[in-house]
Amino acid sequence: MRGLSKIDLPARLAPVLPVWAGELITALVCLATAGVMRVLIDVALPGAAPFVLLFPAALVATLVGGWRPGLITLTVSELFAWSYLIPPRGFSWKGDATPANLAAIYFAGAIVVGVAQLFRTGSRQDAADTRAKLAARDLMLRELEHRTKNNLQTVAALLGVQMRRAADEPARQALRQALSRIDSISEAQRNLYAVGDAAKSVDMAAYLQGLCGNLAEALFLGELVRLDCRADAGELDRDRAVAIGLIVNELVTNAAKHAFAEGGAGRINVVFERERRGYRLIVEDNGRGLPADFSTYRLGLGRGLVEAFTRQIGGLLTVGEGPGARFEVELAA
Repeated sequence: MRGLSKIDLPARLAPVLPVWAGELITALVCLATAGVMRVLIDVALPGAAPFVLLFPAALVATLVGGWRPGLITLTVSELFAWSYLIPPRGFSWKGDATPANLAAIYFAGAIVVGVAQLFRTGSRQDAADTRAKLAARDLMLRELEHRTKNNLQTVAALLGVQMRRAADEPARQALRQALSRIDSISEAQRNLYAVGDAAKSVDMAAYLQGLCGNLAEALFLGELVRLDCRADAGELDRDRAVAIGLIVNELVTNAAKHAFAEGGAGRINVVFERERRGYRLIVEDNGRGLPADFSTYRLGLGRGLVEAFTRQIGGLLTVGEGPGARFEVELAA
């Protein structure tokens, strides 16, 4: 019933027809449907239960069009049953077609129309309240996103100042890595909400293409190291999308730093493809590859972040070789 009340046929026809015409069409459609069903019933049970379709027809007409189409459907249906289905044919006070019976049936039908109208009004009000709450939530979310962006920029600026003031190289290197990760998170958020805005899901093809383009500029890859991105169409919720963006940020940044000899040429590929049961993310390069004892390395911060983000989205991380380093993340749809 709630689904029928959302149809609102007169409102859908309003751009091309006045409201009264849409209501009349709604009543005619319900009457025609009830008439066809009445013909089918008469094939098996001629003349049986003449008023059996009156109440459901009036109920449906009210739910999809309002109380006026409901009353029109109720009135015409009762007149049709009285005139054509109750013998002798025609408008006569014989048999079950007594004034009291017809009045009682019409009164019961009017109650059905009234209850259906109350349900329709309540359902539409609930829908309006839900839309208002969603709009308020989206407004607060955008405000939160704006504040988060400003806070990330403030943290990055403070780290940059501290890095320039650091006296020894290890401290500068640590601050530089922290600043890089803050920039990655900020960049991922900027790309994510530029694509998704107030939507609940994110177009991963547009998101990753934009993210990879910005990464190529931020890492100064130039012409020697090429970053290619291929992403299939697909939508994911925001939390999983931002986690995937951060995984891509971390893996591409690591490849740019460690995969190629200084000044050497190479290629980094980012692939996001749809599979039968979900999606697969691949970040690979054709550089020097992983160290022979990579699997025995103690978890560094970069690798730890990738594994943490993978667990966050319920994915499975696989590390491979060929010809350089290759990382795969599989996740369910």
